[in-house]
Formats: sequence, structure tokens, C-alpha cells
Amino acid sequence: MTARHLVTFTLLLCVATAGAADTPKPTFADRVKESFPKWDADKNGTLTREEIDRAVSNPEIKGADAAAVVSLKRAVRNTKTKLPALTKDAILELAASTAKDRPNLNAMYGSALERISGANRELFPKGVPSLETLHQGRLGDCFCLAPLGSMVCRNPKDVVQMIRKQGDGSYLVRLGARDVAVPALTDAELALTATTGPDGVWVNVYEKAVGLLRVEKAKSDGEPASLIDLLAKGGSAGSTIEVVTGHPIERFSCKFAKEEKLSEKEFGAKLDDLRKKLTAAFAEKRLVTCGTASGGTRVPNVDGNHAYAVIGFDPKTDEIVLWNPHGQSFTPKGKPGMEYGYQTKNGQFRAPLPEFVKVFAGVAFEVPPAK
Repeated sequence: MTARHLVTFTLLLCVATAGAADTPKPTFADRVKESFPKWDADKNGTLTREEIDRAVSNPEIKGADAAAVVSLKRAVRNTKTKLPALTKDAILELAASTAKDRPNLNAMYGSALERISGANRELFPKGVPSLETLHQGRLGDCFCLAPLGSMVCRNPKDVVQMIRKQGDGSYLVRLGARDVAVPALTDAELALTATTGPDGVWVNVYEKAVGLLRVEKAKSDGEPASLIDLLAKGGSAGSTIEVVTGHPIERFSCKFAKEEKLSEKEFGAKLDDLRKKLTAAFAEKRLVTCGTASGGTRVPNVDGNHAYAVIGFDPKTDEIVLWNPHGQSFTPKGKPGMEYGYQTKNGQFRAPLPEFVKVFAGVAFEVPPAK
């Protein structure tokens, strides 16, 4: 190639690159205008919740279209906002609105598109999972993430053995004595469930497996069977330990710590019982979860009505070690404790056991099978 040709080629390349960079990204409104007819399955001009759910579970809806569907799904799930009939024109009007009592469809679209485009679609890109980058998504499914977090901390290889990718892109997930067949994730499902960022889709596949079991039960009971809605419905982390392991659980209630008439001796005896249970559970490598109630003692950065994994107990310091599925980090503005909260990194924090029982509602322990 001559110098003249090289210069010409370089200029053409620069122009092409600049043109690509200047190409505007599709907006939420763009996707609605173009794809609304595809989502409107019955062609009556109005999207129903069922049609949005079908779009969420449709593997052919990808990228920006999937992000737009996620925005609509989040909007119809918001019980604080009353929406009009979702015609194409009504959706476009909602997107153009800046009113505080309207869903911010454009912001939801942007965050969903970022999640979809930034996801690593490998199952376990690092070989084994970790909790360092795991964050609960837009659903209230801490009940199923807490047992998973406990399992990851116990032995991450257990999670690798639990989730197996199949040749057609689907998965088999071992839950208890069952292998749950899980179709490949859709882009919309990926954006609505939890995230591990660059660390793969293992958590999303697991969530979908738990959701499919709930769908199966809902159908048998003659109830609505939206996978996303059933995951977001919430549940018991202890009961999910039973689903995941196939083993029964034992519950320990912290109600005693809220009783004003309880003597110091009785309080100490209850704590000793919990210490023994925790020590035995971790010595035997069993799954443990706990949860807070919706009311009760409020502690900064400790969410109410929320499930946590119990990932350790330090008898030397008498501290219980917890993991919050939100995966956030937090620094108290004063001395760590019930007043200012606990130092937290990637969702993990320690709390003195006497304080823990005053804040949390109870603990669930996996019970090993009889030998």
C-alpha cells in the first residue's frame, strides 16, 4: 500500500468510526414506536400485564427492546402509581411526562439497557461464584438469595455442582431431590433479577429455577403464574433452605429478646442456646439464614422485613457474621452498634450476638439427614 493509499484509508476509517460514534442510541420511545405491535399479542391496541409478562419471557426480545419491556414491567408492578390503559400513545405520553407521580420510564430503560449490555453471559467465568459482586435486583426475592449466599460461603463448589449448563443453552438446577429444567435466560429476566456484574449468570439461573417451582405450584393451585411476580412476592428464607437442600429446618426465635419482663438469667440462657446452635451448624457445614421483621428496632443499614445469610459465628468475640443480599457497603457515622449501624463491605458485617437478637426476628438452621 502506497503512502497516498494509506492516508486515504486512514481518513475513511476515521470518518466511519466518527459516524458510528455519532449514531444515537435507541430511546425508550423509539423502541415503543417500532415494537409495540410485536408486544401487543391480541392486536387490540392495548398492552395487558399478561402480554408484558410474555414479552419478558420471550427469548427473541433482546437488547433495547428487552430494556423497554423491563421498564413497562417495573411500571405495572409499582402499586403506588395508577397507570392508564397502556396504548402506544399512552405509553409515549408517560415517557414524556416529568410528573413525580409518574414512573420514570426513560431512567428504568437506561438502567435495564446497561444491565443487559454489561452482563457476562458465562455461567461461572471465574470457575466458582463469590458474593463480592452479588447484588439483589429489582425483586423482593431476598428469601431465595439468602440460602444461596450461605451456600456460597460454605463451599462455592456446591453451587457449581448445583447448576449445570446443557448443550442447547438451557440449564439443569438441582434443588433438593429434583433437577429443575431452566430455559436460557431472556434479556429481560437478566435485567430484572440479581446481578453479579462481570461474574456470570449463575445467580440469575438459580433465581429462575426457584421461580419456576413457584410457577408450577401456582398453576396447580389455579393462581396467576408470572415468574417475576412470584419471585417478587417474597417468602421464607428458611423454607427455601428446605427447597434447596431437601432437608428440614429448625427455627430459633428471637422474640424473647423483645420481652421486657425477661430476666437477665433467662436472656443469658437463650443466648447460650443460640451460641451452641450456631457453633454446631458451622462445624457441620449447614446452611443458616436469618431475617428481620417489618417493625421493631431500627438500625442504620439493616433492612426491615428482609432475609440475610448467616455466614459465620466467632465465639471469641461473640459476634455473628451476616450477609445482606443487597451487597452494599456502609460506614457508620459513629461507634459501630445498634445506634449507628455496623461496618459493612459487599453486604457482609458482624454484630454482637446480644445485639443481633434484639434486632432480628429469628434464625433458620438446616437440619442434616439422620445417619
